[in-house]
Amino acid sequence: MELTFDLDGVPLGEPDEHIFAEDPIGVWRVPLDTPLGDATLYVRWADDPDSAAEIPLEITAPRFVDVAEPTGLAQTHDATGSPAECAESHTGVAMGDYDGDALPDVYVGNVGTSGRLFRNLGNIDADSEPDFVDVTDDAGLGGVDSVAMATFVDLEGDGDQDLFIGRRGTNRMFENRRVPDGTPTYVDVTAALGLDLDSQRTMGVAFGDYDGDEDLDLYEVNHAFCYPEPGFEIRAEDHLYRNDGGVFFEHTNELSPSAGNSVGFSAAWVDLERDGDQDLIVINDDVGGDIGDPNEVWRNDGQGDTGAWTFTDVSLSSGLGDGSWHGMGIALGDVDGDGFVDVAFSNIRENVLMLNQGDGTFEDVSAAAGIERAEFPWGRDSITWATHLWDHDNDGDLDLYFSGGTLQATGPVSDAFFDNVGDVDFVDLTWESALADPAHGKASALGDFDRDGAWDLVTAAWSDELRVWRNLAIGNHYLDIELVGRAGNRDGLGAIVELTTDVGTQTCFHTQRPSLGAGGETACHFGLGSETEITTLRIFWPDGTIQDVTPPAVDQRVAFTQPPA
Repeated sequence: MELTFDLDGVPLGEPDEHIFAEDPIGVWRVPLDTPLGDATLYVRWADDPDSAAEIPLEITAPRFVDVAEPTGLAQTHDATGSPAECAESHTGVAMGDYDGDALPDVYVGNVGTSGRLFRNLGNIDADSEPDFVDVTDDAGLGGVDSVAMATFVDLEGDGDQDLFIGRRGTNRMFENRRVPDGTPTYVDVTAALGLDLDSQRTMGVAFGDYDGDEDLDLYEVNHAFCYPEPGFEIRAEDHLYRNDGGVFFEHTNELSPSAGNSVGFSAAWVDLERDGDQDLIVINDDVGGDIGDPNEVWRNDGQGDTGAWTFTDVSLSSGLGDGSWHGMGIALGDVDGDGFVDVAFSNIRENVLMLNQGDGTFEDVSAAAGIERAEFPWGRDSITWATHLWDHDNDGDLDLYFSGGTLQATGPVSDAFFDNVGDVDFVDLTWESALADPAHGKASALGDFDRDGAWDLVTAAWSDELRVWRNLAIGNHYLDIELVGRAGNRDGLGAIVELTTDVGTQTCFHTQRPSLGAGGETACHFGLGSETEITTLRIFWPDGTIQDVTPPAVDQRVAFTQPPA
């Protein structure tokens, strides 16, 4: 097999395949039908025939393949109308089962035109891929543009998935009427819920029950509204909303007078110390100057004497806010198997992985773990956005993905993918996995859209084609666990699941998988390797109930319901 690569678009000889490049640095794709095995890459400058070089290659089978076309999800992000002074940072994508058929559907955001909702019909044409159909207008979601993020959530606890859409402008909260009316259609309830604040750019949200009253509260993460002229900014501050009786009331002052004054991208409620309540992590873009602040961590200390909820700012002491990072995406998971939640987040230059020490502090192990990738071999800085921790190959440990993309279309920056080979040791498999995508990747959602046990990715690039990455790494055993909570927290957000086999214990922290600009499937996914029996399965529900359940058979998706109060 011979490949040629001419760095100015002039063919050299008669190769089997030919790749043209006008930019001498970056990422280019080898054609999908290139035979596997040994190959030779010939590289030269078009105006200097003597500069040709021969580079031996091995073409290996990919771990992921883009199936946007055969699934019916192929589309290009519409970025028209975005002001030139705005960073190219918001796309928006969400995965969730809006119609109750046990298959994840997909919502994809746009700027200049309406976002689109695609219903998953399953594999109706027997081509090994699920089939999606656009149901936006029928579902009542037409006309929602300027989308920055999206996530499905059962907000009122009636058993169907509602949809929150963060925008540059007024956010939109849509109630799913599938359970009340029998049809999966959406009604805009933004104003009725008290969430119709204007003039913001919501890049992420975190739903969670921080006050323990069994309904979902909300933290909105806002970035700068954009920069109309040099030296001037319109700050879009964050907001903490408490859910009381199905209506949201702002309680941002329960954090501190300065809370929400940063420019952020993502957030999550999670029990950092496993003391039974939900703490808050906010990933901020520390751009410097008057509006730049590090990440924030708010420890939940419960209800105070005045009746107000109390939080303690532990940003610096925890280590998560002790650094000047351009933080963007967030991923949560127990990477080292100690039962405490670890945190990964994206950045300009080095990616970051922080291990929870179990005492309220985190250690930066990014360099030792091998996941930094500060720059490419050709000198361009790495810039990453959405972030996922999940066991892509079901071998029993969590792997790490970052979408990659530039700020202002200055050239290709690939995604990054790191395979955990054990003991928090990661190997860069970006190229071998076929995830070295040169598009300007931003938001990304995680879920198993074909229900084969190997979780897939949907990544929304700025002004580029949607990537629908089907995971080909099947073979090992797995178990997916859905949780059904009580009352207004029907999704069971904040629960913790521990699964034990003869190899050891894995811990799942039940969240919306916030990533960046997105929300994924909430089920706990456990890769089991060659293990075929589960020894124990324990669920720690948000109200403090500990439930030991009979271990199910492997290689399936099961659901467990929170016991009555």
